[in-house]
Amino acid sequence: MGKMRFTGRSSKYLFDGAGGKRDQLEQAILSEMDVKQYPLKRTIKDIKAGGLLFGTKEQCVVIEIDKDAQIIISNNTVGTYLYVELYMMVQEKSALFAALSALTDNIFKEQKRNAVFEAAIAASESAFRKLNLVAANSGYVGQRDEISSED
Repeated sequence: MGKMRFTGRSSKYLFDGAGGKRDQLEQAILSEMDVKQYPLKRTIKDIKAGGLLFGTKEQCVVIEIDKDAQIIISNNTVGTYLYVELYMMVQEKSALFAALSALTDNIFKEQKRNAVFEAAIAASESAFRKLNLVAANSGYVGQRDEISSED
């Protein structure tokens, strides 16, 4: 999909006693999307972040929304904790192409992206419950971050 930028929307979760459930969680999220008849392409794949030279790759659940947007569900183990974050990623465009694209973009495309993001959160939270994950971050509020990714 090329270079992506984080739009500023994410959901973050921290679970205690779940450090070894990374792969189980990814499969559970995909299963929940199957049960909910999620109509979009979704897979587990390596996503590169941070640029060409110094970037790292992480295994993530990826949901394709449209040709310019995707959701990435990343999770990491920190000791006995499992940290999960969902990102809405939108393809970065050159200034000229972005100006032309802005003329054709509409509220319905944005609404679809938001709906898919909320559905991804719901499917993930359902998977959390099925795996009996215990939230450890009561009151945790996500912040606006800048994150980029390259395939």
